[in-house]
Amino acid sequence: MQDSQNDAKKTKVFIICGVMLLSAITAFWTFSDRPLSNHECFVSITAREMLKSGDWIVPTCNGEPRLQKTPLSYWLVAGLAQLTGEVDEFTARMPSVIFAVLSVAAVIYFVNEWLSFRIAVLSAAVWATSLGYIRYARHARPDMGLTFFVTLCFLAFYSAITAKTRKRQVAYMLIFWISFGLANLSKGPAPLPLVLVPLFFYVAVFRQWKQIPKLLPVIGVVVFLAIVLPWPLAVASRMNWNLAIWKYEFVDRFFGTYASGHKPLYYYLPKMFQFMLPWVAFVPMALAAPFYKIWGEKQKIMLFLWVWFVVGLVFISISAGKRQHYILPLMPAMAILAGILLEDLAFSQKAYTKNYARSLLLWHLVILTIAFIGLPIGTAVIKRQALYESIVVAVTGVAVVLIVAALFRAAKTSGAFVALFTGMILVMLCCVSFVNPYNRRWLSKRFTLAVAQKVPVSDKLIAYKSATTRFIYYFGRVVPKIGTKSEVYELYEQGWWVVAFGTYLDELLEDNKDLEIVYMEEKAEWHRSTIVGGALLHKSGGNAGDTILQ
Repeated sequence: MQDSQNDAKKTKVFIICGVMLLSAITAFWTFSDRPLSNHECFVSITAREMLKSGDWIVPTCNGEPRLQKTPLSYWLVAGLAQLTGEVDEFTARMPSVIFAVLSVAAVIYFVNEWLSFRIAVLSAAVWATSLGYIRYARHARPDMGLTFFVTLCFLAFYSAITAKTRKRQVAYMLIFWISFGLANLSKGPAPLPLVLVPLFFYVAVFRQWKQIPKLLPVIGVVVFLAIVLPWPLAVASRMNWNLAIWKYEFVDRFFGTYASGHKPLYYYLPKMFQFMLPWVAFVPMALAAPFYKIWGEKQKIMLFLWVWFVVGLVFISISAGKRQHYILPLMPAMAILAGILLEDLAFSQKAYTKNYARSLLLWHLVILTIAFIGLPIGTAVIKRQALYESIVVAVTGVAVVLIVAALFRAAKTSGAFVALFTGMILVMLCCVSFVNPYNRRWLSKRFTLAVAQKVPVSDKLIAYKSATTRFIYYFGRVVPKIGTKSEVYELYEQGWWVVAFGTYLDELLEDNKDLEIVYMEEKAEWHRSTIVGGALLHKSGGNAGDTILQ
């Protein structure tokens, strides 16, 4: 008996390690190989200037205060850079990778506490292989950190209200309040409505009012405020309590008077399917399943997850300021619901019959096969230069489908799931490697590094009207943006270097034919969905050899 228990523990440890390895592979895959995006550069520039100035209270980006976002992501990147020696793609993205892997670990731990080890593993695997996870695990934006802490809030809250002992309840609520505070430091004040609104609805609808006194409402709030308040108070005192920028960012953004994005009310409906790829079929099932009593004790947990996802979705939908990544903190709830459905379809079969499960699996495999076969055909028509890559993805996908089908037919369900998750992540990583949407970033990086080599460290560079954060990051120094041509011409005559892009470059050259081009590329930067040219101007002049026309 003891030997069998030890073997079972070893098997569980092995499976957990496998899932964690899977989540790490999906998070780490090529995460430091690609140039940073504009939004990632907000974090990397701010962290670099924080290190250079030694001011960890008031963040700056390109020399201007950067108070639109709370500072945890800047602190983490800057702290990591103190160990690595520089702020680069690795240090900028590593915190997101760590948070992504930790979110998988949290799902395994808490779902195992609530339901079963098998459901926990399936839920974690669904989350770790979903497009939302893969996309933002390797992104320097603070969204994966926000997602981890918001997820931990919900998981710890439900464990607290269902805990059998007061000691465990207190422990879980401390995790909740600490996570809630850190979530607001990651990307405040988004966690306030994302966490509190769904939890209020859950408590109100399911009449959990008696639980509130047990949830450390006083001590917890004190802990929360101790984490959240010091930074804004320190900034406010430094800024003479001029907090208008926070009103613009937090209040006006919600009502759409600032950075609305002009998105329709239904904007997030297709996004929830997109972020759940390749598990999109479980989205409509998960939205309907919790209302069937056949689930027994699982129904309570499924309804909690449903409230987490749906109420959060409604809130971000009614907000006028919409961005696709705002839905990310809701997706772990959908992944857990999908894990519950998958476990029942393949193993328990209490809610779904064996015939239904077999038919569902068959149709999904057929649809996947058609999709994979159709991929190179569509690519040949739309984008022939990616034909080879699409054929590789298609062959890999069809091979995965055949292997999974053979294992299910042989009644090797566990092996089929191992092949399914491994195969799906292999297909997704092939897409990440082959279908490269970031070519424009390489253009920008190449142009910027060439400019940085030509401008002496002791000299000054200005940009006429606009320069992307990507340019500023790879240039490595502050680049003031000058909005008037007369001032640009004056600084140019004083020996300053000037960089300009697209129509702004045309404006400068049209009004002053004496400007000398030191370096130019026709494809230098990505501005407003268009690749534009860019040029470096200086009185020292240039020659044709310095101009690259592509």
